[in-house]
Amino acid sequence: MNDVSLTFWKPIWVKIVSNLLLTPDHWGQYVMPIYDRSLETPLPTPLDDSIGFSSDDLRSDGQRAIYAWYNRQTKNGDIPKRSNFDPMDFPKYLPFLVLVDVEEAPRRYHVRLVGTNVVDARGRDGTGDYFDEVEGAELAVKRAEAIIESRQAQFETNVPMTWSPKDFRFYSTLSLPLSSDGTKVDKIMYCLDFE
Repeated sequence: MNDVSLTFWKPIWVKIVSNLLLTPDHWGQYVMPIYDRSLETPLPTPLDDSIGFSSDDLRSDGQRAIYAWYNRQTKNGDIPKRSNFDPMDFPKYLPFLVLVDVEEAPRRYHVRLVGTNVVDARGRDGTGDYFDEVEGAELAVKRAEAIIESRQAQFETNVPMTWSPKDFRFYSTLSLPLSSDGTKVDKIMYCLDFE
């Protein structure tokens, strides 16, 4: 190639590269985008320390209200009974709740109730599903096992929504063991907040 052809092709080449690599900023100037890895959301560590939390750690008013109810119910050391939970005390937070029955022999987790905001996040109503039949619910099974074993409320944040095709990337969940007799965990109530 001689100098004349380089002179001809250089503006065309610059235009092609500019269109591929440069993006306009809000003043119309073209700038090269820089990918900053420090802005990435940290990977979740959902089950590392989910028991040692306070109401200050919770992400939503709904989680704080439900957790306050739970703490009032556990004053005597028993696991709260589902029958003590009156949904009418928390009408504006019901869309964020999920209620799961714990079945034994074999142990399975049956979704009894799913709030409307959770349905929207997932893209369908999961009422009637079993955790072991839902693709991407392995973490939910581990969470439920940990709740039954510890018999304590748990809180996790930055949890990936592996069970949903929607574009919510992470959520937090307050997980509360419930009982019919005050001792054996046979239900789990979740209060979710989508981040």
